[in-house]
Amino acid sequence: MIRSLIILVLFYTSVAAGLESKHWQWRLITCKAGDSPVQKKDASSCKVSLLETENDPNPRPAPFDPCFEEENDGKPRNYCNIVCPGADTAYLIKRIPQNHRSCFGHFTYKIEKRSPNFFIWRDAKCRSSSVEFLIRCEFLSPRSAFRADEDIFEEANRIATDLRQ
Repeated sequence: MIRSLIILVLFYTSVAAGLESKHWQWRLITCKAGDSPVQKKDASSCKVSLLETENDPNPRPAPFDPCFEEENDGKPRNYCNIVCPGADTAYLIKRIPQNHRSCFGHFTYKIEKRSPNFFIWRDAKCRSSSVEFLIRCEFLSPRSAFRADEDIFEEANRIATDLRQ
């Protein structure tokens, strides 16, 4: 009886520790197309905001441009750092609008890991479109261990600056 009780206590303790050892954060990537014909051919400018919950009423926007261009198969591809450094995984929750005519998962946009960071890339017509992506990042650490926004923004800005060169 005591042995069963000890096993049960150890099991519940490990489960409770497991729940506290990870957390989620959300990112909202907002891309706005330009109005002029020249701007419509360029990549739309994007901003990333940090959210504590999926419907966080107080998003924390990054104070820099998180995006850069790379060539892929001879065509420009726009990459944006989703600012989830050290996340175990990141995945798309939704695209807004959901019936977007130019953005198709795995074809014209995709989340890609470049350790230890995640980026979302856009190409073809999605690259120059107005679109939003809500992304959830999973961290295998408690929220209390996560760095301050300023530290994360500084690192992500440095990465974006380096990749633009």
